[in-house]
Amino acid sequence: MNSTTEEINNTISRPKHSAPRSLQYLTILSFNARKSWETTSIVLDKCAGYVDIIMFQEPGWKGVRRQPSTKNKEGDVACGPPLHNSWRPFTEAFDNRDEDRAARRVLTYINRRLDVFKPQLRSDILKHRDASLVTLHIPQPRRGIPHKFNILNVYNDGKTHAAVHELRQISETLPRIFLCAGDFNIQDRTWDEGAVNQIRPSSPFMRLQELFTDLEIQYVHPINRGTPMRIPDDENLQASVIDLVAASAALINQEGFHYKIKVDDRERWGSDHRPLQIEVPISGSEPEMRCKRKIEAWSEEEDDYVVTAQAVLRLEYALAMNYSSLWA
Repeated sequence: MNSTTEEINNTISRPKHSAPRSLQYLTILSFNARKSWETTSIVLDKCAGYVDIIMFQEPGWKGVRRQPSTKNKEGDVACGPPLHNSWRPFTEAFDNRDEDRAARRVLTYINRRLDVFKPQLRSDILKHRDASLVTLHIPQPRRGIPHKFNILNVYNDGKTHAAVHELRQISETLPRIFLCAGDFNIQDRTWDEGAVNQIRPSSPFMRLQELFTDLEIQYVHPINRGTPMRIPDDENLQASVIDLVAASAALINQEGFHYKIKVDDRERWGSDHRPLQIEVPISGSEPEMRCKRKIEAWSEEEDDYVVTAQAVLRLEYALAMNYSSLWA
């Protein structure tokens, strides 16, 4: 593969500075990025200040760097997603493989301000290119919300329905799912008034309903019900609803839990899907933040810090001199 350094460069953006946000509620975005590196990168940058979790389906994925190889003097290409300093991509380590090989079709990014929740990619339980499971550890959850909050991100291929099939196969080994979202590529009148009811037992809709039953979750309507989510490039084709959100009864019953379809098509950034914005009440009280905090330059706080640091240095020097005199 003859890629230039520019072609495999993975741009890392600066963190977005914003006012501190409460972590009692989470804002989660579910969005099909249409395999576009640019769309994925733009969404990461634009949402860094107000979104806590982004569940991408069909994210951008390409060769991002070269590393030493015993077979290729130019080095192997490591493939991966866009990086951004405000976000942690929850995926396994970059793959040493050709770009033409099948890439992951789901990727969950978690904002670094959620580090206090110790997010964990559960590849020990689920390892599939079309589904990923992330666990948040909530120190003081709301009543009805568990300490381990499991989020399932799904891309269900419209031809193979591989994700639904795989999840049904392993449903008994999965932990309790509280939120599931993604692109399911399944039309039914239950969520799309322009579709027909699928009543055949073997239909994709019925298979999905069985999966939801197995996982003890149920489909949730958006607050702007009836709004199409997938907008075809061809204006003669009908828009449809194939991006879904399902949740546990415990989460559905939480006051403040809801989601909406973002209808401003400028926010699609070239995708043929509209983003889903999900609001999740999660923590009973504000968790203690253990992340680093910036001290503003020329502030009184900076003056206090400098005075304290100087006092510590003077104390260290005095102790060092005392120890030196003992050995003299």
